[in-house]
Amino acid sequence: MHARSPSTKHHFQPPPTKINMSNIGNIIGGHKANLSNPNTSEKSKQHSLEVIEKETGTEATSGTGATTHDDDGKDPMRVAAGLKAALHNPNVSDEAKEGVKVHLDEVTHTSHADDGKDATRVAAGLKAALHNDNVSDEAKEHVKERLADMQ
Repeated sequence: MHARSPSTKHHFQPPPTKINMSNIGNIIGGHKANLSNPNTSEKSKQHSLEVIEKETGTEATSGTGATTHDDDGKDPMRVAAGLKAALHNPNVSDEAKEGVKVHLDEVTHTSHADDGKDATRVAAGLKAALHNDNVSDEAKEHVKERLADMQ
C-alpha cells in the first residue's frame, strides 16, 4: 500500500479576508437577518452592525435590521415604489410603516421639485387624472394636493 505524502493532503483554507463584491448584498442581508434574530448574542449583533456600517457607509440600527436611508443616485420614482410596496406588505410592522410613510413623504416632496418638466404640462396631466375613472379616490386626493402645491 502506498502512503500519501504530507504535501498531497488537502488542508482547510480559510476564506479570503476581503469580501467578494459579487455577493455583498447577500452578506449584508445575512447580517441584517442576524440583527433581528432573537437567538443571537449582543456581541454577534454588534459585529453585524460594524460589517453593515463598513460595507454600506451608513449607520445601521439594531433591532430592525434596517439602515438609515440614503437615496443619493437612486431614481426617486423607484424609491417611492418600493416604499409604497412596504406600506402594503403584511410582514412590515406598524412601527416600520410609520417610518416608511415619513420617508415616502420626503421622497415625493423632493421628487416633485422643479425637475426640468414644464409646469403647465404637469398640471394638465394631473387634471386629466382627476377625470380618469381608473384613478382611485385616494390618488385623486393626492393629485388635488399636488395641484394646490403648484399654485
